[in-house]
Amino acid sequence: MESKGGSSSIAAIAEADIQRSVQAIIRELDQEHPAFQCSRGMFRWTLHKKTERDPYNSNFLVKILIGELELAKKNNKHYILPLLNTLMYAIIQAAYIPDNLYEKAYTFCKGLLSFPKPYCTIGHQYAVMLKAERKAPGFLYQRVVISEHGLKNDTFSHREKIFIFADPDLISEEVIKSLHNEIHSVSLNDTSAVNMSHIIKHSIQATLGENCDISKLDVALQNKPYNMIEHYFQEVVAVTEQSYFSSEEVTTAHRKHSSKLQQLYKIIINSAQQVPPSERLQNILLPNPNIGFFMWKEDDLLWKELVQFVKNQLDGSQDFIYSDPDTSEMSETTDCHNIEQIRLSVLSTDSGIVRDCGDPTVGSDASPSRSSDTNQTKLSRKGCVKKRNHDSENALYFPDIYDNTTTCNDMNLHRKFGCNVMSFSIKQLKPNTARVVVIGNDCILGRLAQAYHSLRKREARRGILTAKLNLLFYYIPVTNEKQSPVSAGQVNHLLHSDLSCELSRYLGSIDPWYNSNINSLRNMIPELAKMSTTSGQQSGADPFIVDVTSYYVRMGCQPVCFQIYSVKLTFSDETDEIVDDVFLIQLEAEFPEQKCVKETTLVRRRAISEGVGGQIAVTYKKIALSNRECIKQLASHCTGVVMKAIPSTRTEDLVCLNVSISEVTSKTNLSGKTSLTEDVKIKTSHVRIKVQDNCGKSMAVCLDKDSRRTYKDVISIDVSPCLEPGYCLHKMRASRFNQNETENIGLTKYMPKCLLLPINTFAGIL
Repeated sequence: MESKGGSSSIAAIAEADIQRSVQAIIRELDQEHPAFQCSRGMFRWTLHKKTERDPYNSNFLVKILIGELELAKKNNKHYILPLLNTLMYAIIQAAYIPDNLYEKAYTFCKGLLSFPKPYCTIGHQYAVMLKAERKAPGFLYQRVVISEHGLKNDTFSHREKIFIFADPDLISEEVIKSLHNEIHSVSLNDTSAVNMSHIIKHSIQATLGENCDISKLDVALQNKPYNMIEHYFQEVVAVTEQSYFSSEEVTTAHRKHSSKLQQLYKIIINSAQQVPPSERLQNILLPNPNIGFFMWKEDDLLWKELVQFVKNQLDGSQDFIYSDPDTSEMSETTDCHNIEQIRLSVLSTDSGIVRDCGDPTVGSDASPSRSSDTNQTKLSRKGCVKKRNHDSENALYFPDIYDNTTTCNDMNLHRKFGCNVMSFSIKQLKPNTARVVVIGNDCILGRLAQAYHSLRKREARRGILTAKLNLLFYYIPVTNEKQSPVSAGQVNHLLHSDLSCELSRYLGSIDPWYNSNINSLRNMIPELAKMSTTSGQQSGADPFIVDVTSYYVRMGCQPVCFQIYSVKLTFSDETDEIVDDVFLIQLEAEFPEQKCVKETTLVRRRAISEGVGGQIAVTYKKIALSNRECIKQLASHCTGVVMKAIPSTRTEDLVCLNVSISEVTSKTNLSGKTSLTEDVKIKTSHVRIKVQDNCGKSMAVCLDKDSRRTYKDVISIDVSPCLEPGYCLHKMRASRFNQNETENIGLTKYMPKCLLLPINTFAGIL
């Protein structure tokens, strides 16, 4: 009796500790508490570490989170998605969850179906996953590990990889070194046999609970050869997938699933050595995903790595590779330095008969003396490219991110309803998933927009990756300086700084969970890098950055779409070609300061005052809620123009450009005539700026706050939403048959018109 009382008191203490941790996370979501600003993101991480140390804490955590979700459903809806994400991640990692807790979580998720988006979409997906977990416990854990580590099996063949890109010009060397060491330290011990053993142990324990002697099972698997471990792994995966796809009721499917795994468990431990029996659960850690860390030095590095990833997942047989025209092009692409290599057509006189090719093995009268000469002059056949059929050439490949209900209007929402493909999603329509994580400030996002636009242009001409790859984007802000909270008066100053992470500030304002877990890394990563540099210790035991990144890519399934804008620049020198580029965050144009010699005459003083800035003519399309086209014009004497594409507040949700013109005005007072600068603000989606001065003035244009993307001697700027390359291609093809039609015809009516860059968050826009 005393032992039972002691164990119950220990359980009560552990449950109270978990309760305090959950309350700390809830208080963290309220931004009114400044005490939690310095420790954002740490509470969730430490909470999941507590469940890893003691598997019984997972049951306490699930029970407490369900209770808090019921309260939040009535009073504080903005708590729901953060707590629900925490709940699902705890269920995935849990060693064993009783069925009654599964049922309560499933009932709560079904209740979210009456809520607006994104609550209902996330609730629906989590309800489907919980139902699968009830049928076959360990199902979600199994799919995560198989996908992230490419474990071959006969039933589930989805593969994925995380690509982390960092620009060495934007991040300090100590941060890059720290990230590189941490990423590579966590992937040293990951082998196929270890990951297969993890799946076997976790699936059996999650199903049988304390009826599984996990210590004995672990010893049995350690003594098995690799081929036996692989055989047991295939058995576990087959049983789990069969239970999930079963059309029977949940209780019946679960009972049959438990019976099959019970039999397999007895077979495995039958030949195991005698070990002390253990009635306690043991936590099987969720392995870190397969992460690649890349220095973004080449413009086409993203394309090359994605093509190489898809190529590596294909079957190695030559017959399979060359039977698919997309695959054959991938093999050529990755082997050549020039990705846009042009194939030259050569007239062939080959009749197709092997005898005409001079093959010595065919002709029976071929003498040995002629054999060597024949081999030298023999026709060598090069690998051909299979011609595509007409249907596949004109096939439409829609990006998964787009919603066809908002494709043709000039005014769209940044909001995107619905979930992206999660690493443990039930339905996988494509065999591979690439999760691209960019680390840095706004400059690297501009580079990502350039790379994505280039990739979509390639895919429009020849769809190599679209049919084989889910492409998802994530953003982790990192700066080299500490930045204090921004007031309204400091915004314009910070927009001219390369260190401002403007997009992450917006994402943090619309998604509190992104603000807590990801925005907190902006200053934390440089601080951790300094600590590891000064102490000389590596974070191998508890890799914080890798853990947070893994949580982000696994649970961040709600994309927020940002319009990419196309800009056309004309230069004062007519011999220079017009430049077409894109930007995502900001375009800044200004007149360079001109040094003038001071004169004492009144006329010269007037010339100096007029020499500040330059005269421009602005033509723009005014934003109207009716979507009615309204062209406006204005002339201004200004010092510069700033175009912002990111909304300034969370309530501003229209896809438009906020243009600010720094207009120079003259004012006369007792001391004389002075020049003042006032900001003229307009909202538009299409704008053209042309320099009107006849004194040879021009502007310097900087895109996305990146000094490396600065253009000088610009006299004309034409900005408009960047169109989806696939839409342009199919519209051009359709116009061949209907030259008089100006509207969208045929399939172009249903294609996404504008090119949007989706950045995944936890909740999207609430």
